[in-house]
Amino acid sequence: MLGGYFLAGGGRPADPAHLLATLLGTALVIGCGCVINNCADRDIDRRMVRTCHRALALRTIAVPTAASYAIALGVSGFGLLWAGSNRLACLLALVGLVIYAGVYTFWLKRRSHWGTLVGSLSGAMPPVIGYCAVSARFDATAMMLVVVFCCWQMPHSHAITVMRREDFRAARLPLLSLSQAHRQIQTYTLAFCASTLVLGVVARMDILYFAVVSALGGYWLALANSSVRRVDPARWARSIFGFSILLVMALNLMLALSSLCRATCESSWANQQADRVLQSARIHAPVYRHAPASLSRSPS
Repeated sequence: MLGGYFLAGGGRPADPAHLLATLLGTALVIGCGCVINNCADRDIDRRMVRTCHRALALRTIAVPTAASYAIALGVSGFGLLWAGSNRLACLLALVGLVIYAGVYTFWLKRRSHWGTLVGSLSGAMPPVIGYCAVSARFDATAMMLVVVFCCWQMPHSHAITVMRREDFRAARLPLLSLSQAHRQIQTYTLAFCASTLVLGVVARMDILYFAVVSALGGYWLALANSSVRRVDPARWARSIFGFSILLVMALNLMLALSSLCRATCESSWANQQADRVLQSARIHAPVYRHAPASLSRSPS
């Protein structure tokens, strides 16, 4: 969320209270979606080593209690976004929640591997919410943020399915074959690299942004095409997954830093132009060293 927020704000929060409301409101809505997902997937979670220790899977928390908690989180989150941010941010949070808790959790997750792609839309919402909370509009930059973070989430999610393949089989969830997962990871990693460059052009980023995202994205792409995937798919997937965490943190940092540098340079250039105009006006203005004789005479 912070990367998009600072991208729109020129690297600086316009108002700390606005930033806090947007950050906390988004976090509460995400928490609401996670609790709903845990309620719906408690039967799946019991079959998976990765999730079998969750409270709902162990029945240490009753479903009605968890549902009430989800409602409280959602109401608090949307209330904060509506009152402390803006309506567009609130609407985008609602879209993300409906996609994740509704379309993905209750429909596609158990039916099709395409659920991963649909779910990635909800995963892309936080930075877009942050951006639109400041800009108050959904423009080309916001659209590119959706594309970039969707493309990032696909290799990230497919790497988990490769690492935890037996878990997903035990839960009887739809899975891609290893070769299909490899192709998906390679394709979306390449799409991520390309989309970050397009985002840089659309958002008018500086050279530092392009250098960092090109280097990190290129390394991720090299990992995706590594021959290790044929020898040890699980180890290969762990490297993809682990680097994806570093990559998304670096990307958010660069969105903030680059926009701060751009705003600082633009402000400095504007100040220089104003100084030049003022200096030019002083040079060309008429200067009277002595008062005219007619004005210096005292009245008789």
